[in-house]
Amino acid sequence: MVQNCKSLEELWEIVDNINKQHFPENNLMPILGNGETSRPKVMFVFINPTHTNISSDQNWQGPRFPFIGTKPVWRIFHRAGMFDDELIHRINNSKFWSLEFTNEVLDFLKSKSFYITNIVKWTGHDATLPNSEKIKLFLPILKREIEIVQPQYIVTFGLIPFENMTKQKIKLGDYYSEIMQDKKLRFFDIKYGNFETKVIPCYFPVGRGNPKKAVEILKLTDSL
Repeated sequence: MVQNCKSLEELWEIVDNINKQHFPENNLMPILGNGETSRPKVMFVFINPTHTNISSDQNWQGPRFPFIGTKPVWRIFHRAGMFDDELIHRINNSKFWSLEFTNEVLDFLKSKSFYITNIVKWTGHDATLPNSEKIKLFLPILKREIEIVQPQYIVTFGLIPFENMTKQKIKLGDYYSEIMQDKKLRFFDIKYGNFETKVIPCYFPVGRGNPKKAVEILKLTDSL
């Protein structure tokens, strides 16, 4: 069924159906991928959304994409030189994102040729990491999403998306030391269907991750 999807809109219908079928008790909406949807320069893959994303509310009428109404991740992008000064100032001083402002952020992502998504499109009430069953359930969605969007590069935040997407295991500390010594990224190739692209592992940028090292890795993507 997933492989028959020709568009993101068709894929999001499957996401909604999966959530209704497998998690009927959850009143939070799934968060979808968004940004530049055709050959973006970089796709950023996070782990799973939480209720802090205001678009998880069933009454939200605008686009749904990661980190709407939150601050920490956008600050990391800004520190890495990847986010607009005026937008981050408004984020830092806002208590709520309007639909108009949400669309401004989305337009900025498109202008930078960025696309942002999660490996698991199920929204939790806290920051608990998804179990293997949820990852197995939603990984085919992400793979088809990648085939449709066709990003030139993918940055994975944390080992959960990296290991599940590449089927490889690494130590982020060793990878970080290697690329910081040469100031040059090392890529991991993946192929889904007829589409091939390159993956860049990165520390999760907030919470249990390492914001400082995430910023340093993200700065190296300027050379892409």
